[in-house]
Amino acid sequence: MVRWLIGGAVIFLCAALEIHGSSLGMYAEILGHPELSDVILGKVRPIRSDEWVVFTPFAFSQYFAGFSTVSEIIRAASTNVFLTYGQAALHPAVIFRPAQWGYLFFDQGSALAFFWTARLIVLLLVSYEFARLILQAEKKFSVLYAIMVAFSPLAQWWWSVNSVAEILAAGQGIVVCWKIYMNSGRLLAAAGFLWCAGIFIFGIYPAWQISFGYVFLFCLIAVTKNSALKFLRRDKTFWLAGAIIVLAPICHAVFSAREMIQLQLATEYPGQRFLAGGIIDVENLLIYGASAALPFADIEELTNNCEAACFYSMAPLGFLILAWQIFAEKKFDAVMVALAAAVIFLTTWELWEYPAWLAKATLLSKTTPTRTLAAIDFAQLAMVFRGLSVTEIKLPRPARTVLSVAIAALTTYCVWYFISEWLVPWRLILIFAFAAATVYLFVSFEIRRRLEILCAMMLVIGATVNPINSGVDAVYEMPVGKKIAEVVQREGKSLWIVEGKSVVLNDFPIMFGAPTINSVNVYPVLERWRKLNPAAEKIYNRYAHISVELSAAPTEFILNGDDYFTVKLNAADLPKLEARYIFSRDGALENFSTPRVKIQKIYEDAGSYIYEIH
Repeated sequence: MVRWLIGGAVIFLCAALEIHGSSLGMYAEILGHPELSDVILGKVRPIRSDEWVVFTPFAFSQYFAGFSTVSEIIRAASTNVFLTYGQAALHPAVIFRPAQWGYLFFDQGSALAFFWTARLIVLLLVSYEFARLILQAEKKFSVLYAIMVAFSPLAQWWWSVNSVAEILAAGQGIVVCWKIYMNSGRLLAAAGFLWCAGIFIFGIYPAWQISFGYVFLFCLIAVTKNSALKFLRRDKTFWLAGAIIVLAPICHAVFSAREMIQLQLATEYPGQRFLAGGIIDVENLLIYGASAALPFADIEELTNNCEAACFYSMAPLGFLILAWQIFAEKKFDAVMVALAAAVIFLTTWELWEYPAWLAKATLLSKTTPTRTLAAIDFAQLAMVFRGLSVTEIKLPRPARTVLSVAIAALTTYCVWYFISEWLVPWRLILIFAFAAATVYLFVSFEIRRRLEILCAMMLVIGATVNPINSGVDAVYEMPVGKKIAEVVQREGKSLWIVEGKSVVLNDFPIMFGAPTINSVNVYPVLERWRKLNPAAEKIYNRYAHISVELSAAPTEFILNGDDYFTVKLNAADLPKLEARYIFSRDGALENFSTPRVKIQKIYEDAGSYIYEIH
């Protein structure tokens, strides 16, 4: 209990000081005011665009939408933001989004800090309990596990988006609460199980929910005892009432968003995405070694840092420990076998194509290879901790050295296999040395302070990913932002367009309450785009970042990728979009004025311009 009280104190202290890890400082760099950067330590990450370009602006826009489940600001059209990109809203189901409660009570800076730090502290604490109770690790070993989960490259490179922290914390919490309930029959543990289940369900990111869900399901099966049936019978009224309390607000939220869900399911992307598996090579399963270099070097060949980030699983160490248990000790450990079964099951989908009916039945058609690989790595990491906690393996120094070098060589080769151009000598040496040292320390017991060394190593590859910031001046002290806020206060619901080839500023105006047509369209506004070109529906019928570029040529839609298209917009078509203002980094848009459409510059600062359309 003491550690939870300390964790709560840390959360509120960080909220008071507005300490967070967002890359919002990118706006200070892009908009020509680096003095407004909030960075205390580290550096902002342009690649974290899902966070600073989309998720955080969406969260801030809710202050101007009254925290309604439906916003008129995002897309400049009615947009359900409670289910899509899961924002804070005044709805009973917000109880399953505890990290977002800060937005309902604090200003933007403190709320953002609460969101970042609450998720981190809770994930650390829940992971510690999972290691102690499920993996049976000793206290120091449990601290290392908590760091390797909460500060894992996977979690940190995806922090704040796609509910990664919620899915990990709630999934482990489900298993922990279930075991406590079975051992004690305490209804408080049962209530914790139901709450964690609600948080997991309301993560609303199937690609990770499904793959991690299988890992936690196998763990639940492994720890279930005969006492479960006795307690379930005794407490059946509680479980029935609890299930209703959990499912009722979730079902209401889903039912209220049924039109949005239908639109999303009908999109070209991601609605039409169906994966039957068999997409990756076996070498893909062992590229976790690249994570050691990701904080210090961007991957530009084949992938990016976020997609390459993994849990540092040390595979196949977990399976080697399992083999030792079975063949050397003649021991059957249910948790180890369950984790191994989850890995094998998910790996079959990664390596071999399933029949369509089986892919649908298992729900794996709704996940992706990289998201499934994250769950595989997580399970293998847990296998290492469980195996070393319940099995006494004392290898001589030569054997440890050979094992460490072999695993390090294997993961280094796999990284080289896929991104050899990126693996310059210093990265190769770093990846190999880090992997060898990690495995050697894990399988050694006589080295003093080995756990402290491992904690420090894992913090280096995880805690260095996101910056440490104080405040949100990079947004709310920005001169052009203040001007947008002034115009919004005066003009109310007038619609905006962000013009330019780049899409990184498209959600900047919504943080000041400006309804923006080409802010990220989390699902399409088909009626709007049909006014410009009905024949281009396959291009704009998707989740999309939208680049709008004024042009003297006829309006044209260009598909740039699964989630990105460009509108080459003839100025004469501006009235069809009903836009009143344009925010741009181009100072010459007045040249696109026509006899019927006048574009007038009304503000400029440091290369940013605001135009009014008449």
